[in-house]
Amino acid sequence: MRMILLIRHGESEANVSRIISEDYEKYPLTEKGMDQVRFAASQLKGISFTGIITSPVLRARQTASIIGEILGIEPVVDDRIRESGLGPLNNQYIPVIPRGKSRTDLKLESWDSHVGRFLSLINEKNGDYVFVSHGFPIRAIAGYYLGWNEFESAGVEIKNASMTVIDAEKGDVPALGSIVLTDRVKKMLMRD
Repeated sequence: MRMILLIRHGESEANVSRIISEDYEKYPLTEKGMDQVRFAASQLKGISFTGIITSPVLRARQTASIIGEILGIEPVVDDRIRESGLGPLNNQYIPVIPRGKSRTDLKLESWDSHVGRFLSLINEKNGDYVFVSHGFPIRAIAGYYLGWNEFESAGVEIKNASMTVIDAEKGDVPALGSIVLTDRVKKMLMRD
């Protein structure tokens, strides 16, 4: 795989309620979230992608569907880019989650698990893909390419409908959680 474009789903009802959830059929996109996704997708016009792969979680599938409609590509679901395994914190209100503890301490899916499942998908694909996923999985795979671990990347916020670009050939991350793709990054995505 050459260029990877990671897009976090648009704002969902879970984001508005400040709840974390790995549930597959809960918390659809809000109207604002749909608008965020349309804006992100509009920046991708004229760029050729091999395919769109999405998390099976509703908010990601809805995001991929909007992007796919604009780009004329049918999204494919793959469980390897799903939301984090949240264990006992699934469907919990974010402010009650303890800070400064590792995911392992909190009985959440580990950083290495995120990286491993994302890499297994990346390594089996050829071409340039759009991956629609979630904040922490995107942070983990971008962190992997940047040589960061869970704590070194803790300040990185992957906003709703933001775009992260990874040049897998060079091991570079030319855009991290960007709302706007610059001309420089678009040229990288369009290269032959």
